[in-house]
Amino acid sequence: MKGIIGKKMGMAQVFDENGRVIPVTYLSCEPNIVFDIKTVERDGYSSVVLGASPLGKRATKTKKFRTVKEFSGDVSADTVIGASVDVSIFEEGENVSVVGVSKGKGFQGRVRRHNTRVARKTHGTKAVRHGSSGSMCITARSQPGLTMAGRMGNDQVTLRSVEIVRVDAERSIIAVKGPVPGAVNSIVFLKKS
Repeated sequence: MKGIIGKKMGMAQVFDENGRVIPVTYLSCEPNIVFDIKTVERDGYSSVVLGASPLGKRATKTKKFRTVKEFSGDVSADTVIGASVDVSIFEEGENVSVVGVSKGKGFQGRVRRHNTRVARKTHGTKAVRHGSSGSMCITARSQPGLTMAGRMGNDQVTLRSVEIVRVDAERSIIAVKGPVPGAVNSIVFLKKS
């Protein structure tokens, strides 16, 4: 099992050995604590539950961490409850999946939300006839999946096969190639692809 809870810091640029510019996103991954271990014998599957940002004095009996995430996969025999997980489990050049929540855009129209076309704005047109959102009179309903206006963004987005460019174990920072969904200081999850 390879996974860690982090926080998005922002974007920057780094140069490789050939002098090419690589856009990266810096993720701050403070050491996570193993909160629980799920086993096949007891739970029917194997996974590790990690906790990040301990609450300290405000901790209750049921809530001890601000963020808790379960990472499924094979659990090594030396994993124990209370152990610390840091960025050293990842290596440069490794591919990971990054999970985050995209920025919310609010209520948006059909053109921005679904990237649909609009009619020509010059010389007039007769091809546009504003009608209903339904299709036939027999169905008498709107079909599922119809592109309409609505709330946009604030969805969980998973980016697969994202390359790790830099790993700084001293400062607990990981630099991944390209953008990462979410705003600055939003919670992201890194796991092995």
